[in-house]
Amino acid sequence: ADAWKRMLVSGLEMAERKLLVLFGSQTGTAEDMAERIGRDAKRRHFAYRVEALDSYCVSNLIHEPLVIFVCSTTGQGDPPDNMKKFWRFILRKNLCPGSLCQVDYAVLGLGDSSYPKFNFVAKKLHKRLLQLGGSPILPVALADDQHELGSDAVSDPWLKELWSKILLLYPLPPGLDIISDDVLKLHLYGCQ
Repeated sequence: ADAWKRMLVSGLEMAERKLLVLFGSQTGTAEDMAERIGRDAKRRHFAYRVEALDSYCVSNLIHEPLVIFVCSTTGQGDPPDNMKKFWRFILRKNLCPGSLCQVDYAVLGLGDSSYPKFNFVAKKLHKRLLQLGGSPILPVALADDQHELGSDAVSDPWLKELWSKILLLYPLPPGLDIISDDVLKLHLYGCQ
């Protein structure tokens, strides 16, 4: 009976450790990064989903405890095509200022500083989520493709800090450790 009770409690704790990764991507780079974050979430025993922003029912955002946004900027500061409906919705003036007060979030922008509106979408999204009462886990990250080390120069240390903060807010369930990246690759791809 005690073992059953522990499994039930453990299952409830796991259900509460939910992570949603939403991406806006024009060329696939932000989608790839979102998938990477999803794999990192799996290694940390989160129930997670990775979705394009326009595929997600934005009215459900108020019920999400933890959301990571990964977005690029196209052209002259425009959102990617798979983010335009979400963008129009989130920028509506009639949204309640405290509507996202239950949401912990982080924004990772992927951009190119050779453009005048470098990471404009990520900056504006972060500002808007704050206005709607969201709680940022970290300051917005502005990765730059023009950096000599590429976007990873910003995204890698940011992700390391992000997971550190997330695990403080949502600790691993008792008895579980972070799954090694090698183990996950073996499981997902059958590689050795």
